[in-house]
Amino acid sequence: MAQRHVIFVVGATATGKSEWALRLAQEYNGVIVNCDSVQVYKKLDIGSAKPSREEQALVPHYLLDYVAPPEEMTAGNYCRDFYEVLKAIPEEKPVFVVGGTGFYFMAIEKGMYPVIPVPSEIQKQVEQELQTDEGARRLHAEMTAADPEYGAKIHLSDRYRIGRAIELIRSQGKSVTQIQREFEAQRAPFPYPLLKIGPQWDREVLRERIRLRVQKMMQAGLVAEVQGLLDEGLASWAPMSSVGYKETLDYLKGALSEEQLFEEIVKNTHQLAKRQRTWFQRDSEIQWFDGHSGFAEARAVVEKFLKP
Repeated sequence: MAQRHVIFVVGATATGKSEWALRLAQEYNGVIVNCDSVQVYKKLDIGSAKPSREEQALVPHYLLDYVAPPEEMTAGNYCRDFYEVLKAIPEEKPVFVVGGTGFYFMAIEKGMYPVIPVPSEIQKQVEQELQTDEGARRLHAEMTAADPEYGAKIHLSDRYRIGRAIELIRSQGKSVTQIQREFEAQRAPFPYPLLKIGPQWDREVLRERIRLRVQKMMQAGLVAEVQGLLDEGLASWAPMSSVGYKETLDYLKGALSEEQLFEEIVKNTHQLAKRQRTWFQRDSEIQWFDGHSGFAEARAVVEKFLKP
């Protein structure tokens, strides 16, 4: 029986990873599984840089354009849907998982930490203690005494993580480090052969590619797309706070001029790309290739990986 092969095609926004995945999927008779947290949503086409209908028709695409408003996606739901979808794909077809949402990639490869319920009275007590600087310092000291390893990583200003750690210590009698180790010990490995590749560009070149992309989005009707969503009463729908949509909402409220809108989207897209690059650079298994000239080299690596 054929063994399924999975290829992650990752990287920052505007690096051309979707084009690479499409070319590879066509060449190797594969399928594409979207791993972009905004492209999962229906009605968000232009601002999410979703593949066109023509591109989608070239090879089968999954987990793209399938979550209707007002539903909201979580990493846990995405992880569940990913493994459901894989069951429907023939084993012999290579699966190209493409996107820039690092947390979703991590969820499908490494699993999700269990959500541990905490009694409401403990939550309220911790929340109350965190209200003051003195209380936050006291809880940080309590956390560090119970979990020195985790305490050394968490800054005094990170009240969310301090609070969550204390909730677990008080309700479970376990430190965050202990819970993480127990999770790692029982975690099943990724069930298929896995290759990770990505295109990358010089920062200045990427900045120019981002400007060009935003220009195309605005010419394609981004403002009209967002106005349509506003007209449907979707201004507070979670994905509307993503880059491109948030700034356009501000523009439609009169907070930005058209020129400012363009520059804001470019600036915030560049910051997003920086965060994505930082996330993916932590993974030493990703093989990076020059975005301009490295496709042939990447294809050779994919071909070798797919050989029986």
